[in-house]
Amino acid sequence: MSLDSHNGNTNPPGGRNGEGRPTSNGPSRPEAVTILLILEDESNRRSTRAALNGLAGVEVVGERFELRSGLLLARQRHPRIVLLDLQDGYEEALTAAGQFKMDMPDTALFLLSNNLDPQLLLRAIRAGAQEVLKKPLDRALLQEAVERVSRSGAARSAAGARARSITTLFSTKGGIGTTVVAANLAIAMKAHLGVESVALADFDAQSSGAAHVLGLKAERSISDLIRAPRLDSAALQMNLLRHSTGLSVLAQPEDLANFEAMTPAQAGGVLDALSSSHDAVVVDAPHAFDEVSLEVLDRSTTIVLLAELSIPSIRAARRALEVFDRLHFTDVPDRVKVVVNRYTGTRGFITLDQLFEALQVRAYHTIQNDYRRVFASANAGRALCLDDPDAQASKDIISLAAKLVGREVPATPAEESIRRGLFGRKVLR
Repeated sequence: MSLDSHNGNTNPPGGRNGEGRPTSNGPSRPEAVTILLILEDESNRRSTRAALNGLAGVEVVGERFELRSGLLLARQRHPRIVLLDLQDGYEEALTAAGQFKMDMPDTALFLLSNNLDPQLLLRAIRAGAQEVLKKPLDRALLQEAVERVSRSGAARSAAGARARSITTLFSTKGGIGTTVVAANLAIAMKAHLGVESVALADFDAQSSGAAHVLGLKAERSISDLIRAPRLDSAALQMNLLRHSTGLSVLAQPEDLANFEAMTPAQAGGVLDALSSSHDAVVVDAPHAFDEVSLEVLDRSTTIVLLAELSIPSIRAARRALEVFDRLHFTDVPDRVKVVVNRYTGTRGFITLDQLFEALQVRAYHTIQNDYRRVFASANAGRALCLDDPDAQASKDIISLAAKLVGREVPATPAEESIRRGLFGRKVLR
């Protein structure tokens, strides 16, 4: 059953291929409609593949039997259609499907069900589904549904909507600079790389230091936001702090008397609101695998696992990677990135090669150890990337930010002065 009339999708034709690259609208042969399958039952998977194999211009780009790993893969591969099987207890699947549609509104959602009762159809509409198809699949009805998607342009176009970007800094071991790196990473994206709208969200209720690191007083906080009658864009804007660079900061309350415990659903709602109104969101996550942190990690497009080259930190990182693997966070390639903070190069007792032997993951990036400058800037409430952009630690954080957002690292003031000769003329290189 088609639900297109309920969601008003009128996007122009176009899309992305299985690797997420924009496709052209030129006169070349028609682009295949890419489909990702999330089907728990093996016999259902076989019958669905058989139905799809008989359709011209359709390409299956991935299969998963488990809901969470399937939706993670879909976020990575940007298929034109996600085909999701609904079991008898479908509430969890519909909730996850609705969250997925908020993240990727231009991917069409097809739901398979044993029945088409009115209550299910209403819930499917609210979740953003384009089609609800009855099992076993009817090939003719499936063909019609795929053609509707192709005609309506339900896929993300080359000039499509803003892509969700949530980078979460995480470590189960405290005291290794997670908050400082998160705050400076957000500053680097905004002030040095020119990302138009960036938000820093402090979910670490224990240390609650993100606002202080940037010299801000948390007059409004995440607790005020979740106490609001509705968690919407207006409530979010009222409770954001503004840094002088234009960075938005969602802080923890300074006074514990104002602290409000957060549920996983509220954490997810906060991230949805932030990511829908900002080009990039940087999260300082709790230092534990609790329900809130798992919700935050589940919604993150990139997880930066911060570590030091010390035995306790490496052990904590290894255990974190094991949990990530069990929870399917590593199913999407390159989603989890290990970053070494306070790196001392050849002067350290543990090398990056030894880190790889312990974790079986290469360090994605390193941040130079400059404890004195970092400590001084944090105590002064000044972001190191603003206060001393020529410091090696600043350069490393700016470089990390550039890699994460896919932009070139700008020249520092010192580098720019070296490139210029007298009277502002550039030196020939």
